[in-house]
Amino acid sequence: MKLNDGFLTAISSLLPASQVLTDSVSIALYAQDWSNVLVPHAKAILFPKTTLEVSQILKIATLHHQTIVPSGGRTGLSGGAVATQNEVVLSLEKLNFIGPIHEGSLSLHVGAGAITEAVHDHCKPYGLTWPVDFASKGSSQVGGNIATNAGGVRVLRYGSTRNWVLGLTSVTMDGTVHQFNGELEKNNTGVDFRHLLIGSEGILAVITEATLKLCALPQSRLVFLFALENFSEVVKLFSYARKNILNLSAFECMDEACFQVTTRHLGITPPLKAPTQNGHGTYVLLEIQNENFERAEKWLTEVFENDYVSDGVMAQSEKDVETFWKIREGIAESILHNHEVHQEDVSVPIQKLEAFYSDIHSRYQKEYSEYEIFFFGHIGDGNLHVFIRKPKTMDSSQFIKMAHESDLKLFETLAQYHGSVSAEHGIGLLKKHAIHFSRTPLELQMFMKLKSIFDPQGLLNPGKIIQ
Repeated sequence: MKLNDGFLTAISSLLPASQVLTDSVSIALYAQDWSNVLVPHAKAILFPKTTLEVSQILKIATLHHQTIVPSGGRTGLSGGAVATQNEVVLSLEKLNFIGPIHEGSLSLHVGAGAITEAVHDHCKPYGLTWPVDFASKGSSQVGGNIATNAGGVRVLRYGSTRNWVLGLTSVTMDGTVHQFNGELEKNNTGVDFRHLLIGSEGILAVITEATLKLCALPQSRLVFLFALENFSEVVKLFSYARKNILNLSAFECMDEACFQVTTRHLGITPPLKAPTQNGHGTYVLLEIQNENFERAEKWLTEVFENDYVSDGVMAQSEKDVETFWKIREGIAESILHNHEVHQEDVSVPIQKLEAFYSDIHSRYQKEYSEYEIFFFGHIGDGNLHVFIRKPKTMDSSQFIKMAHESDLKLFETLAQYHGSVSAEHGIGLLKKHAIHFSRTPLELQMFMKLKSIFDPQGLLNPGKIIQ
């Protein structure tokens, strides 16, 4: 849908020129996300500062039948915030207020454009936090986190974003402002529309404000880095840790290839020495919060005595903690550096994780032995990331063809294990073709009915997920 000149004229009487950008540099930046696969093609970027301005923009867009793409920090990897068909991008970055903390209710009202890390920093002096945490927290925005029901590194302890949103303010395409649930902890009055919007990727309404649920910052944390022979041992360690540690907050895994490329790229001396030239099979970063030190030491002794790990070290200082987490959070950046990479983000039930990994790992080794393949993820919630690097000598089109063929086999295997084709980054444009591996035809029909109720003209984030 091409931008209507009448729409631009109407917008120019609503927003100052500083809140409307049409230059190619801005479009290349704001109409794209971190997937960087699709070619951005938008006619304008709008920067509302209030929910009222969002409402007015959407009313005008509906009158002119103008398609709109909501945009946050654009840290997604599925094309959910990418504009490719001359849409207008609605950036929420200026709607970034962070209100006062209500210490009695442990809640905080923020704008959708508030940066995740800024929310953390705002809460920290009060001994509180919003426990939604991931590597992109310095760029991601609260609205985007909510729209994708973001997970991250501490889902094991705190769950996904959905658990930490008390209320939402949103605007449907006709310009109507909706407030769902307010600040209520309990509200047993039928369907909770808040949860329809959380994870809907902006196809139903534009989230403009949120009341966040907070919790106490951990008083202490212990972080361990373990080396293990193989993935089977990782699963055994996880089962043992989960049964014997009450306050397990993170259980992250990376294979030897991830560990090597990340420590090398970031210039970090490996905290664990490799026993052979081939290194260890895999690594686990384990974090415990608010745990008695003596109890943790006893558990650590048992881990070594029972041969759950090949080697391991406990962080002795905050600097060690930062280094261990830097290795984990630097994996994607390190693999992507100066390389074309195909990325997958999938999940299976935890009890099926070991068998699933065995299946896909052996297939990748057998069928794609000429590629560098990296496995890492959040073992505590069944989420694995698979990154494939393009060989320098291979043509990009050939690599893309290979990646699509590989994905089809991966998704077929996922379906056998009742897994999800997207654990964290949503469906967007890039995984629409695969959603049927994880959702039934009836579920997709229900999606379409919801879409038609909230956005009957199909103007909001068109083409994403189901259209």
